[in-house]
Amino acid sequence: MALTDLQDMQNHMRETIDQGMKELQAKQGQGGLPAAPAAAKAPPTESPMAAIAPPPPPESEVKAEINQQSQEADKAEAEAGGGAASGPGPNDAAPAAAPVDIEIGQTVDQVTAALGAPQKTVNLGAKKIYVYKDMKITFKDGKVSDVQ
Repeated sequence: MALTDLQDMQNHMRETIDQGMKELQAKQGQGGLPAAPAAAKAPPTESPMAAIAPPPPPESEVKAEINQQSQEADKAEAEAGGGAASGPGPNDAAPAAAPVDIEIGQTVDQVTAALGAPQKTVNLGAKKIYVYKDMKITFKDGKVSDVQ
């Protein structure tokens, strides 16, 4: 969701609240609404913290910081994705046209058809673990029970 969309939603919400508060103030004591207490009619008191709080940074600084963090996130995402796709190795199959989905309940045959033979297998009777380059799949009674 774009930042401008979030800001528009926030502004709309504030306008709606302000409109409702003005309506309540105008109709107090009428139509079943109670009259406002005397303290509510007085101007608001300034908090001592508000007087010493630093002013908000300029909008340009905020935009620059958000852009910088976005670029850092994109870079980290590219590095994380780039590590897995660093190029074919001796045990790698040709890249698939679509991503492979491994789901709880799939059989051993379905997993090996999708991913090929595992690099290692651990046979613990009713529990088997297939170890692939970037994941470990646990089968219980011949069906996927966990993927790591």
